[in-house]
Amino acid sequence: MRAALPFLALLLSACPPTGTTDGKTDDSGDTNTDVREFSDFVYVTTPWVGNTDECIAGKVQNVDPSCIVDLTVNGTVEDFQEEEPVPDATVELWVSDSISGSPDEVSTSDGNGAFTFTGAQSCSPIAYGTSTPPEWEATKDTYEVHQVFGYSEDGSSDEIFNSVSDTTSKLIPSLIGVDWDQTTGIIAGTAYDCDVNPVQYAQIFIHDGNGNIPETGDVFYFSESGGTSLPTSTDLQPHTNTNGLWVVINIPAGTWTVEQWGWDGAAYVEMGSTVLEISAGSVNISNIYTGISDGIWYPSSCLSACGG
Repeated sequence: MRAALPFLALLLSACPPTGTTDGKTDDSGDTNTDVREFSDFVYVTTPWVGNTDECIAGKVQNVDPSCIVDLTVNGTVEDFQEEEPVPDATVELWVSDSISGSPDEVSTSDGNGAFTFTGAQSCSPIAYGTSTPPEWEATKDTYEVHQVFGYSEDGSSDEIFNSVSDTTSKLIPSLIGVDWDQTTGIIAGTAYDCDVNPVQYAQIFIHDGNGNIPETGDVFYFSESGGTSLPTSTDLQPHTNTNGLWVVINIPAGTWTVEQWGWDGAAYVEMGSTVLEISAGSVNISNIYTGISDGIWYPSSCLSACGG
């Protein structure tokens, strides 16, 4: 049985993070040597919009042990932007939910982007990575951790595995006007509320687990234009929009805690967080859920007795 750790609302002044002198990239692509502080990331005083009343202090998700069973995953590798199959992609699976070390299983997608894994379990978080040969210059190494597949009576599950194209990885920074240093990584995600709907007016803060801010890596948010979500300058969009989308560009390789913060009308509150391992030149897809501190959200099929 697993429960998400309870979450305490933290005030801005409660535990000030440690800034670092760095080469922070601003919206123009220039660098500076400012000391990065918590207030560089979290400063909006518009109260967040989203249902958080029932889980802001900690969302407990007790997984029923009967729901954790061996699972055959029928996967399809799809382009993250175009939603088209990616053939001949290498897919790596880590049942430990950590992309460090050797994967537990490796497969290759067929001409339709399809592949099969047999080493996963339902209601148990895993991590995966997708890639194509570097010489193809077609995709970037793409990772997604804290993935949970719900319980299935027939022991199988059909799932989509994301792959970010080289074109998309260049498009996002170019829309903002920054250069992506390929020795660093990109993180893209969504801020969610208790009902797994996007949170508006949230901001993202990153540190090493001890409050130390990475030397590089800036957060940008997505505006709405013609019904399409696009990243933009923080001057124009300093917080999550109705879509809850955010992106971090030039985050150094390493292990980072990524937090979602919001203003409750009187103080800044840490709403949720996740921990990610970033490798050089990678794109990482990750979401943050209000009330959950480890980034793992379990579907309802995992929370009551299964197979009875």
